[in-house]
Parts: sequence; structure tokens; C-alpha cells
Amino acid sequence: MKTVRVPEAMQGLFATAEQLVSRFFSERVDDPAHGTIEIHGERYVLVRAAALSVEFFDLVRTLYSDKNSAEADELARALLFDLAHAVGKTDARNFHDKMSLSDPIAKLSAGPIHFAYAGWAFVDIFPESRATPDDEYCLVYDHPYSFESDAWVRAKRTSTLPVCIMNAGYSSGWCEESFGQSLVAAELLCRGKGDETCRFIMAPPTRIGGHIDAYIAAHPEVASRAAGYRIPDFFARKREEEALKERQDELERELRQAQKIEALGRLAGGIAHDFNNIISVVLGQAMLAQRRVRPHDPLSQDLARIIRAAERASSLTQQLLAFGRSQVSRNEVLELNAVVQDMAQMIERVIGDDIEFALHLDTEAGCVNADRAQLEQVLMNLAVNARDAMPKGGRLKIETRRVGSARAELTITDNGVGMDENIRARAFEPFFTTKGERGTGLGLSTVYGIVSNAGGSINVESRVDEGSVFRISLPRVAAQAPIVNVAEEESTVGDGTVLVVEDRVDLRELVGNSLQVYGYRTLIAESVDDALRFLASKETEIDALVTDVVMPKMSGVELAAQALKLRPAIRVLFMSGYAPDPEHRALFANNGAAFLQKPFTPEQLAAKVAALLRNAN
Repeated sequence: MKTVRVPEAMQGLFATAEQLVSRFFSERVDDPAHGTIEIHGERYVLVRAAALSVEFFDLVRTLYSDKNSAEADELARALLFDLAHAVGKTDARNFHDKMSLSDPIAKLSAGPIHFAYAGWAFVDIFPESRATPDDEYCLVYDHPYSFESDAWVRAKRTSTLPVCIMNAGYSSGWCEESFGQSLVAAELLCRGKGDETCRFIMAPPTRIGGHIDAYIAAHPEVASRAAGYRIPDFFARKREEEALKERQDELERELRQAQKIEALGRLAGGIAHDFNNIISVVLGQAMLAQRRVRPHDPLSQDLARIIRAAERASSLTQQLLAFGRSQVSRNEVLELNAVVQDMAQMIERVIGDDIEFALHLDTEAGCVNADRAQLEQVLMNLAVNARDAMPKGGRLKIETRRVGSARAELTITDNGVGMDENIRARAFEPFFTTKGERGTGLGLSTVYGIVSNAGGSINVESRVDEGSVFRISLPRVAAQAPIVNVAEEESTVGDGTVLVVEDRVDLRELVGNSLQVYGYRTLIAESVDDALRFLASKETEIDALVTDVVMPKMSGVELAAQALKLRPAIRVLFMSGYAPDPEHRALFANNGAAFLQKPFTPEQLAAKVAALLRNAN
């Protein structure tokens, strides 16, 4: 045979292929007058070998002069392999169609001969080759006269790496098209780097590494020279682009979800703020009325029911505020394990006897800066959700652990019904629930808001019928004295004049009446302008300013600043349904101001004013 060297057992097969390929290339028509070369009715193009080899590497190095030569060469290798692999596949498909080949072995055997006729290289296939159309496919072969290595030799250049990239790509492309499975070829020896021949191994991408290792182990004499081989990653950049696009899409989905949660959070916070004002009036007036009624009067029981309902409504607004990250956090340094242990008995009662409950607490978990009540709410919400996910019983495990020096992790694990990916993706979405009428859809969104407010993060892992794992990561802090808000003294009765500024009539009247009941003189300002007139009057004594934060024309913070200019000794109490922002906190620190979260009771209001005035003396 003239165009290929194969083991004796394959010679009959390749002899037939040689006749077939020879007939194909015999139908060649050169027509320089029209600039065409046609073979078997297909147009071909002659290209100088060096232009696709040594000169191509030089060109890429010039174009990418800002990179080092090794990076430029890797780029050139990737481009050449991908191009040749694609050309090999399309050439094989064209040849198979033209010559009516359907048998995979006949298709493959025509490849090396077509390769020789097209001027790529002579092929010498080794006996250890296994050309089977499955994962065991392995071809070991030489290209003694590869056009690529020949170009380097003629240019009197030597490469540190194998240079026959297009030969490897074209061959693997042809064989892949013939057998219908992914194949890749790696060059172990190369004339372009000074070896006596160009030797290749071709195999499926997942198996080629093992075949190369086995070949080198069986031929230790080539081990040192084959050390620089590369396994081409066919269309690697395409896959990287697809992976990048997929990640970008995922990030965009996460961003849209975060924006949706943020928008709903603002809406929920706004609703909760307005609702707080209403609840404050209902709760406060009911409590004032109850003070005027004898304990055994039936009306007292009715008022108690109103108060309990208002308190439940207040609890709901706290959930909304927590979700909207507007809830007041009474943060303190807490030992994480202590909080979990204190809640353990209550959790056991809530989940029931049919659920096994376990605690695994890391003694190194340390302390976190959080609101104790909110952290307990997180534990209880997740425990109740776990209970509901295990209607036939199961196992609930709460763990703590230290993660590095900066984080503490709280993990709640159940083996309940779990969630599919669609439900898991919406788990923290507000008003989303799988409990039907039994759920509000605020439980997990509230947990999300509380954890975020504490500077932490939460994620969930879950599979259907395998349970769920909620992981909460919180910043660790050093054990120290608790960080608390302005203390509330037990005494509520006081003496002094208080200027009340609130734009809502019903709430303004409630605050005024409540303070009067507890012994304070009150000045009621219907607007910011009224308040400024009171403050500017030298004939009016004012000991404290009680003001709403959000008001028309001028905020409570701005009003307080004006009040302190006019009356430096005045004490300030802010009222709001929202958590205090940095401006409020600055006034707390610099001027002894205080903050009262809505809704509040008349007694809480009076106690806060009493403490404020007492600290001023």
C-alpha cells in the first residue's frame, strides 16, 4: 500500500479504502483561468503549509504582543485544533456521502488515506490500536511527514511543544464523524521539537489520559520526551462562554429576585409603618380606657380582648418590618449556644413527641451581635417549618459551629418532605407559601430580613423526600458588655412640660392624653410650624420634645436639630415605626436623644419620657 502503513490484519480493509479514495481524487479538474480546483465536483483551495503552521504562530504572537509568547501560542493551538477538527468532520461527511459509505469501519479506514491524498501527512497505524466504536477506542499512529512539523523543520525552527495541532484536530474530527462519538488526539512526539517522528494517541476525551499513561508506562523510553504533550479541549472557549452566559443569566435572575424582594420589602415596611400608627391608637386608647374601668366591670374584659388583638396585630407588623429590614433591633452581644439552649425546651414542646430533636453545639461557636428576641424568632420559625415538613414524624437537628475566625454558623436540618428546585428558589419570597390557608408566606421572608439585619446570610439546600438544611452565617464578635438602647426605668410618673409633634390627629391626641394621665404637662403642635413657634417662645417652658420622624415639610430629625439650637438643654424622643437611621443614632450619642418604636403603650411612652428627663438632671 502506498498511502498508509497498517498492521497486517487491517491491510485488506485499507486496500479497499485506498482504491475508493484514489477514485475520488482522480476526478480532479484544475481551471486556473477561473481560479478553481475541483475534486469530485467539490471546490478545493491550496494553502501553503507554513501559513497554517510556523508562520501562523508568529502571526498570533505579533497580534497578541501584549501577552507573553506562551499565552499567544496556547491561543494559536486552540484556534488551529478547533478549525481542523471542524474541517475534518465536514470533509468526512462529504466523502461518506459522495462515496455512499455507511459502515463505520469503512468510513474510518478511508480517513488516513484521504489524509495522505490531501497532503496532510502519511499515516502509520500501530498494532496496539483498537478502532472500536465505543469507549475503548484507541488509535496509536505516526505522521512521519506531517506538513506542520515539516514547516518548522524547513524554517529551521524548534518548538518546545508539539506543533502538529491541525493534524491532530483533522484526524480526530474525521474519526469522530465516522464513529459518531467524541474523539480527541494528543501528540506525544514531534519532529517540530526535535523528535524522530510525530506520534499521536487518539481516544474519547474522558479516556485519553488513561491511554496516554498506559502507553508511556509500556514505553519508558519516550516518557521524558512526551512530558510536554497537550490534550486539546475541543471548543473549550465555546463551553466557557456558555458557562459564563449561564452564570450571567443566574446572576441576573438573582438580581431580579433581590430587586423584587427589596421592592416588596419597602412596600411591606410602608404598610407596617402606617399600620403601626393605627395599632398605636387602638392599643393606647384601649389601655387608657381600661385604666378608667373597674377590674370586674364586663367592659374591662372587652377592652382586654381588644388589647390582646392589637398586640397580635403589633406582632404581625413586626414581621413585616423585619422582612422590610425596618424593624428596630435591640442588639446585644449574645452567646449563640446559650440562645439555642434556652430555646431548646420550647422547640421540643412545639414540634411534638413524634419528632426526634437533637442539638450539636460547637463550644467554639462564640458570640454574635443580634437582637435576642429576633434570633429566637428565627429559631422558632424554622423549627415550626421543619415540624410542618414532617407530618409523620422525623428528625430535627440544630447545630452551631465556628467557621474560621470571623463567622459562626447556625444550621437547622430536617428529614421531611423537602422542596423541589422551583419551591426552593422561592423559599424566601414574601407572601409565597406552600401551606395554603395555614400560611401567611411571611415566615421565611421574616427570617431572611432578621438575618440580613444582623449582617448575616442564609441559604437553603433541599431535595424532595430528602429534607432541608437551612444554613445561617453570622459575624462573630468578642464577648463584651451588651450593646443596648437607652434604658427604660420602672418609674412612669414624671413632672415636666412635653411638646408633642405628630402629623396624625388620632395619634397626636393619644400621645398627649397618655402623657397627661401620667402627670406631664403637654403642648400639642399640629404641624412643624406650630412646634417651631412653641420652641421660639421665651415665655414657654419645654423640657422635652416628642416627635414623629416622618412628617410633611420637615422631618423629626430636622426639627430636633432646630430645637437643640433654640433650646440646647431640651431632651428629644423620636417616635417611628421604622428602625432609627444613622442620623438618629448620632443624636442619641451627642444629645441624649431616645427612640420609641411604634406601636407602643401609654405606659411605655411615659416610662421612656421619665427616663429621658431623669437623665437630664
